[in-house]
Amino acid sequence: MCAVVTYRWLELVALYLLVPLLAIYWLRENQEFLMPALFVLGVMCFYLLLSDKKFKRFRLWHTQGFSKHIKNTLLLFFPSAVVLAFLIHWLAPDIWFSLPSEQWQFWLITLAIYPVVLVIPQEVIFRTFFFHRYKGIIPSKQARWGISTLSFAFAHLVYGNWIAVGMAAIGGGIFGYRYITTRSTLVVIVEHTLWGSYCFTVGVGVFFLTQTS
Repeated sequence: MCAVVTYRWLELVALYLLVPLLAIYWLRENQEFLMPALFVLGVMCFYLLLSDKKFKRFRLWHTQGFSKHIKNTLLLFFPSAVVLAFLIHWLAPDIWFSLPSEQWQFWLITLAIYPVVLVIPQEVIFRTFFFHRYKGIIPSKQARWGISTLSFAFAHLVYGNWIAVGMAAIGGGIFGYRYITTRSTLVVIVEHTLWGSYCFTVGVGVFFLTQTS
């Protein structure tokens, strides 16, 4: 038992600390490999989940109370989205809705591929896999929520700016809470997609596209 616990902690540190650190330095000059690397890691975590007999697979597509959860998602999203739009217009008017107005084709392509290449792998890695895999060594849901939120924010250091990290911390907190309350990867994917698509539309998505200093 002690060996299993030790292994789990080493695995957690490797996946959520060492891998992001390697990505930060290696992907600095190789950003085209970011999405493929994330996808491969997501597939690996997904395989480990399906290989675990203790994992309840219905959590991947759990739709019980789906309309209620989506309603709660929208109740948070709409007022927050309005506030974010005003803040961007006030603090950084040059990026306000810049992507759809200046690069509308790229914007549409981004919205189309975003859920598949970024949202789904991230939700598998940082929510579904994390909350199940490390339940044995971190029994507290609140503790797992906090660590998963911090690790999600930390991974966004790969973009080289603190705005991406800060927004990921807020998003990670929201998505982690939603996963705890719904136990549904599908619900969290919908919420993550909604927020991410809006960020790319309203302007702050630029901080998640290229690495800046």
